[in-house]
Formats: sequence, structure tokens, C-alpha cells
Amino acid sequence: MLRSLDFSTWLAYDDNMTLLLTELFPNLTKLKLQNFNHGHHIWNFSQLQDLYLSSSSLDTPTLDRVFSSLPLRKLALFPFPTSEVGDLSLVWKCFTLEELLIDDFNLWFDVLSNLLELPRFRRLSFHAVRDYDDYMSNLQELHHELRVSSLIFNMCLYEYNDMGSKIGCFSNLWRLVLSYGEIERKQLYLICSRLKHLEELHLIQIFGFPCASDMWNMVGACRTLKVLNISNNKLDEFFLDESITCLNRVLRRRDADSPVTLHVHKTRLACNPQETIDALIHPYLKISFDPVHIDTLTDWDTRFIETEFRTLREDSRKPTI
Repeated sequence: MLRSLDFSTWLAYDDNMTLLLTELFPNLTKLKLQNFNHGHHIWNFSQLQDLYLSSSSLDTPTLDRVFSSLPLRKLALFPFPTSEVGDLSLVWKCFTLEELLIDDFNLWFDVLSNLLELPRFRRLSFHAVRDYDDYMSNLQELHHELRVSSLIFNMCLYEYNDMGSKIGCFSNLWRLVLSYGEIERKQLYLICSRLKHLEELHLIQIFGFPCASDMWNMVGACRTLKVLNISNNKLDEFFLDESITCLNRVLRRRDADSPVTLHVHKTRLACNPQETIDALIHPYLKISFDPVHIDTLTDWDTRFIETEFRTLREDSRKPTI
């Protein structure tokens, strides 16, 4: 019994093909469909939980039936950029939805608002064509910034003077991933000093990576930090020597039960692992030379932002301190 199907065709009668698929494989729970379909007949997959849909158009009646008929948990929705798209705010009818992947030009304010009212919704990922500033402002306007637990920015970081303030408002953030971009060291320090629950900070391929003293000052400003990933960065030639002078000053104030793990995969510090281990020996510091696997960064190589939220149920049980 087939449960998963990846199907792509480029024919004029693709909706008829979708109907045929529903008859041949009625028990599908996962479907990736890329063709000239209009979304018709997909609602006949009554057990579908994971849908990736690339289509030539999606009108409002079709979206209504898809959202209200299927027990979807994960949805990736990519109408052609030139196609007309119906009322995506009807997503509120998909009560089972947990994850959505979409283009940001289809992430209208009312769509975001209705998504965040779904009881199980926990992850939003979107290809970032526009500036991230509007999205983050919308989260604040909707009063959901305290539900944000993880943020990933890939290929969409620039030297905005207020980025530290923007990210710093997500006070329950435990993981922040900044990949393939640039950010001022002052903004990074501001982020670390404001986020009182931050446990993981991933700075991957950052242009103009901070010097060692600036990096360790960030660690000192964030007492909750457990993981600092600086993989794939170009570190200056004095980084190791400068780090030696900072270690005791920064780490002596930390809790012995929560050491910092520093990931240095594909950096200058990984060229001679034993030298790095000997130089940065400290009871509150662990060094890792292994790559850190972040699913979304592995799967995508485009500009995107991913946000993880506490669900409404979790949010009601965990008041912010």
C-alpha cells in the first residue's frame, strides 16, 4: 500500500491526472505534486498529512476545500509566481496544521494572523524575497513575539542598525541561526545581552566575523548560552591567541553544570585540532570539530527565514518570567 508519492508532470490535463492519482493511491499520507494543476481533486486524498503543492493557480474555492477537508500537518504551497492565488487566509480552517512553507509575497498579514491562531501550529518557513523587517514587525503587531522559540536567517542578513533590537524583542528565543550574511558586532552583542533564554547561537559564514575578544564578550553577555557554532567562518590569524586571554575572564562566571560547547568546523581552529584543544583548555568549555546539522540549512540553498513557535497550548502553560 503506497503511502508516499513524488509526482511531477507538465501536461495540459494535469487536474485529470490528479483525479487518477486519487483513485490509484487513495491511502497517501505524503504527496509532492509539481505540475500545471489547479489544486482540483486533492481533497480526495482523505488521509493526506504532508503536501507539497506547486501549481499553476489556486482559486479561493479550491483552497477552501483543501484546507477544510484534509488532515494536513505539513504544507508547502508554491503557486507559480505569475499565477492568481485565492484567499490563503482560509488556512484557519486547517485545524491540524503544524508547519507551513511558502513564498513571502503570499504571506499576507491576515494569513500570518490566522496561522498563529491554529492550536498546533509551530513552524513557519518562507523564501525571503522582501526585507525581513516587515515580517518581524507583523509578529510584534500581532502580539506573538513571545511565542517565538527559534529563528533561522539564511542569505538575508544585512547591516541594519536596528537588527539587535528587532531580534531582541523575542525574549523567549532559545536558538538563533544567522547564516551567510553580515551583521555588526555591536548588534550581535545587543542580541546576546537581551535574550535571557538563549541557549544556542549559530553564526555560519558571517562576512567580517568578529575578532576573538568581541566574540567572547558576546558569550559573557549571555549566561544561558550552551552552544556557540562558528563553523565555516574566516577567523583572523590572531584568533586563537586572543581567545586564550579572554577565556578565564569570561567563563569563570558561568555555572559549572552548563559549559559552553564551541563548534569550529571548517575554521582556522580546525586546522590543528590538538593545538586548539591544548590552547583553549578550560573546565567550562568544550571544543567540537564536527559539523552541526541543521535540517533546513541542509535542505535549502536559497534566501529563507524559518520561525519556530510554541504552540498555543504550550504558550498557555509557560508564562514568561
